[in-house]
Amino acid sequence: MRILYCIPALYNSGGMERVLTQKVNWLAAHTEHEITILTTEPAPEGEKKIWFPLDKRVKAIILPVNFNADYNKPLPAKWWSHMDRMWLYKACLADYIRANKIDLCISLGGKEIAFLHKLPCRTIAEMHFAMNQRRQLIEANHKSLFWSLLGRIRTRQLVRAVKPLERLVVLTEADKAAWEKAGCTNVTVIPNPCAINSRKSKVESRKTKTVLAVGRLHEQKGFDLLLQAWNEVRRKDVRCTKDWCLRIVGEGPQRAALERQIREQGLGHVVLAGRSADMEEEYAAASLFVLSSRYEGLPLALIEAMWCGVPCVAFDCPQGPAELLADGRGWLVENGNVEKLTQQIIYAISHPEEAAARAQKAQAFAQATYSEAAIMPQWEKVIGN
Repeated sequence: MRILYCIPALYNSGGMERVLTQKVNWLAAHTEHEITILTTEPAPEGEKKIWFPLDKRVKAIILPVNFNADYNKPLPAKWWSHMDRMWLYKACLADYIRANKIDLCISLGGKEIAFLHKLPCRTIAEMHFAMNQRRQLIEANHKSLFWSLLGRIRTRQLVRAVKPLERLVVLTEADKAAWEKAGCTNVTVIPNPCAINSRKSKVESRKTKTVLAVGRLHEQKGFDLLLQAWNEVRRKDVRCTKDWCLRIVGEGPQRAALERQIREQGLGHVVLAGRSADMEEEYAAASLFVLSSRYEGLPLALIEAMWCGVPCVAFDCPQGPAELLADGRGWLVENGNVEKLTQQIIYAISHPEEAAARAQKAQAFAQATYSEAAIMPQWEKVIGN
């Protein structure tokens, strides 16, 4: 079978790009499918075109569309140019599918989702964010009634676009319920596999004094809230936490704002580490992982931390953390409540034996549930022969 995956870009070091390359590498190694990844956004000058290693049997191509070129334009000009680019993208994508006899097109929720069901092949969408992600993203960047209304309209458009597809694959049962409530009858749950396959991490060996957070430096990830909490952690329990460090791994548009917050609040022992080429080493060097996201799909970084045996604290944000950390596998905190996050971080640091016990349960759960061996046969079944 000839399979075409559509994703905006491969130069990012985000979870979606990481999971896609992992899955297509597995399919290339274990099946006879011919796989192509199609992107629309060129890598910025000086950046690698593909961040994560890609099997040589997988073809990667870039269509000359470049939606990002419109990002800073005024809204009317942005809309007009966007419509032009959408027309170009739809025509080029349909032509590519016909010319290369593509059997199945799988969208990761990019611009093509608007016309995916009209393409001349089988069509599947896999969503790495919750159903309301478009509204949440807009409201995170714009605070007004107009933008909130626009976010709701965008969510309705997304629901209409995915209803005719052969299959809509989502990450959690909670998200599936939301899509079905909106009228979608084609929904299947397949979680993302953990990108760390090693099972060598040992819960009991964690003696470092590092609190780790991982993710794109974007408002969604709530690192501004985490810095507020860390300031209170240091202020309220100096004796217990004086030697501890907060390490944030990731890169993104909020770096300057976070650096300013660190300076203005006089935050000590905070490292904005940028991207990491070895995430397993990052988890191995941490004694506590904190997820401060305002919203998620299914947080890959949280799964990885659990897999590596790191005790975890997370905001109970939609979607994902509640399913992952249930049954004593970590600590959930009311979403957005900085005071409670502060208290839970202090508690976790102060109770290492309980933290280790919870981490041990989490590690067993993650390695049994999110391995490639558990996840990829589910994708084989959806893709078919």
